Amino acid sequence: MKKIISITIMLMFILSLVPLSIAEESSGDSTNARPTKQAVKKAATGTDHSTNARPTKQAVKKAADKREDVRDTKEDVRDALNVDRRNCIKRCEVAGQQNCEAKCRVADKKEDVRDKKEDRRDRHEDRKERNKERFAKFKHLDKNQVDRLSHLREAHVEKFAQLNKERLDKVAKLNKDKIKRLGRLNKERLDKVSDLSHEELKKFSTLNRAKLKKLAEENPDKIKEELRKVHIKKIRNAEDLRDRNLTDQQKDQLRTRYDEAKKKYGVAKDELHNARDRLKAARQSGDEEGALEHAKAYLLRAADSLINHLEKIKAKIEENENIDEEKAKMIVERINIQIDEINQIKADIEAATTKEEIKEAARKLRNKWKNLKHLIRLYSHRVLAARVEGLVHRGQVLEKKLEHVLAKADEKSIDVDVSDLVDQFSAKIDEAKETYRKAHDLLSEALELRASDADREKIKALVDEAKDLLKQARDAIKEAHDILKDIVKIIRGAYHDADFSTDVEVEVVDNVDDSTATTPDTAT
Repeated sequence: MKKIISITIMLMFILSLVPLSIAEESSGDSTNARPTKQAVKKAATGTDHSTNARPTKQAVKKAADKREDVRDTKEDVRDALNVDRRNCIKRCEVAGQQNCEAKCRVADKKEDVRDKKEDRRDRHEDRKERNKERFAKFKHLDKNQVDRLSHLREAHVEKFAQLNKERLDKVAKLNKDKIKRLGRLNKERLDKVSDLSHEELKKFSTLNRAKLKKLAEENPDKIKEELRKVHIKKIRNAEDLRDRNLTDQQKDQLRTRYDEAKKKYGVAKDELHNARDRLKAARQSGDEEGALEHAKAYLLRAADSLINHLEKIKAKIEENENIDEEKAKMIVERINIQIDEINQIKADIEAATTKEEIKEAARKLRNKWKNLKHLIRLYSHRVLAARVEGLVHRGQVLEKKLEHVLAKADEKSIDVDVSDLVDQFSAKIDEAKETYRKAHDLLSEALELRASDADREKIKALVDEAKDLLKQARDAIKEAHDILKDIVKIIRGAYHDADFSTDVEVEVVDNVDDSTATTPDTAT
């Protein structure tokens, strides 16, 4: 009974809105007679000095909005009375169909979804129109500038409107996505960065969310100094950020070489263990001649094991496209020198005929390993660093693709509330990038050193520190990935047609380098 009373009260309230809306549309006529064309014209223009007066665009839109409100009110009444569903069921039953109630309930839900989309679209268009009206008052802005500013969220509009003429003009020349990125800054920081030159402002507004927010906290001179180091690159996927590109044939050859070296390394290790067991048995039995031969075999297998380990690393260095050509060539040359020196020691081992010569060859091989083990760790971690760099690149591109998907959702008037999560994702990717760069610099410093007694411990210390930093970078990337899964889940829940797979052109910061000059940015 209470439910029936509640529905009745609601219907009475909705029905009371109909005459009010109709009364507003009839320009104050207190009778129920159909309004004349002149009355409609007066209602649209808001004047009555002349029957020939031309209505303004705003007045026409206002009249159209009122008519839309009347239609919406009538539709609400029909929904409350279940008129459409009853008609649907009636048609369904007349057609002799089954499950009419369920079918019409589904049809109602679909209609509700369409209505909600329409409402969101209307709100989006209304917001744009209000923003256009607000910025159209600034006579120095052209139509395109006003249109770009109209895409701002209402909460951000006033910050831009309070900029002085010169600064607002510069900002309004950016594309709408860059303007919206600047809109996330508070008024004080927006005022500060809008004083940058147009080229500097384009670079600044291209930075990822975390970097943009961090740099906006600095003083103007520091911002300009950092922007001079920034290089903007237009790309379609993370592969475009590689330091070099190999053909498929080259990749296949290098993978084959790696597999062969890995297989030989495994065989050499097995033979090394067998040779050691035979050597031990010969010594225990007092077989000096046998011990000499087994010692030679053991040393040769140890040398082969070392060579094949270096060959594996060399193939990985050559295969990784995130190590630039010059650096890869330098490391490969150094590895080849070490392999040549080990082969020379192998020749000495094979030529040895006495116990003393075997001991001397063994001493050389031990010293070689002593000098090489820190270099092997260095080269291995340089490969690991290149992999982390590739993951950072993917994160950078994914952030920009998220921005693109969210912009598409906004164009379709779909509300997706993931801004805080995207900020967190951006912060983690930026953390990984900064940590990776520190590790990269440490490894570069270590590569400049030689495997001498003086540098050995320093190489070890640098590699150990870089190893810890690379772990931190990988942890940050893992956290970013977990956040990304939540973002995608929310976006797909609200925006079913969201496409994350298609390559779209995005702008990213390719590199930050103190030694390089600023590259002009042509993007707007």
